[in-house]
Amino acid sequence: MDASAPRSPARTLLARLRGVAPWLLAGVVLAWIFHRLPLRTVGDAMAHGPWLLLAAYVAVEIAIIFLCDVAAATVAVRVSGGAVPFARLLRMRGATYLLSIVHPVAGQGSFGWFLAREGRGGWNAGGVVLLLLVTQALALGVGGAAGLLLAPPWLRAPALPVVALIGVGTVVYLAVVGTRPPWLARWPLLEPLFAAGVRGHLETIAARLPHVAALVLLLWGAFRVWGIAVPLLVGLGFIPLVLFVGALPITPGGLGTVQALQATLFARYALGATVEARQASVVALSLAHAALGIVAQLLIGIVCLRLLGGRRALDARATGDTGDPLSG
Repeated sequence: MDASAPRSPARTLLARLRGVAPWLLAGVVLAWIFHRLPLRTVGDAMAHGPWLLLAAYVAVEIAIIFLCDVAAATVAVRVSGGAVPFARLLRMRGATYLLSIVHPVAGQGSFGWFLAREGRGGWNAGGVVLLLLVTQALALGVGGAAGLLLAPPWLRAPALPVVALIGVGTVVYLAVVGTRPPWLARWPLLEPLFAAGVRGHLETIAARLPHVAALVLLLWGAFRVWGIAVPLLVGLGFIPLVLFVGALPITPGGLGTVQALQATLFARYALGATVEARQASVVALSLAHAALGIVAQLLIGIVCLRLLGGRRALDARATGDTGDPLSG
């Protein structure tokens, strides 16, 4: 079938529905939340929250997370057979934060586009992105398992099967990478994963663990800033689950699903005369934290994209190419 042929109306409609479905689901979940918690109650909780303190906190939080993310990405690029200077990789990864606002996977995909422009080739760049996604998931699993083992007994005991499953899954995956099955090794997309090998995976996971730790601890800190006294060990046990749900490609950035989960897990630690008031406080924090995080990521994305474009313009002038520095 000719790939350039126009798509049928049914396929076009299906593609558009896939694009808007996450937003529709987010709207449904938020509508359910505001049905259980009247919008006025959540609005009051947001109005009385420490916005200025939280804004300052989020600015530092996003900066730390960004630097940890770039450091881990640098290792992934290196162990998969490439090399990009840290400063350039920082600009590239920062520029992808514009799409990460829509969804983290979209941001990773745009990072693959930047890598392809660096000469990695389409399949190879896609493989590096896959390595990033896999090792981030494994690091989140390792961090989540460690958090559950440190959690209070009432949380740790039922979580032990989950910890065991994470451990078994990690070992099985690394065994496949180490044995390099021929029927998988011939796929160009998987070449960077096998090029990294078990050692490269372990290096990348180790480099990603500070990023995961920053995500968990800084989100826990945001609760404390808002006056929600979540115990540290409880946060270590539950917050990786929140991060996992937020990373699922079902709603944009976990909008709706994350708020519902956080209200369920952490409302007991919030201030308020009623269960409704305590849940509203958690939802208010979650929405405020998400909104401020989007603003911070937007600023990083714009600045890095401009720096990246400026650098490309300098490179183009040096080589005599006067075309658009961001064109293909």
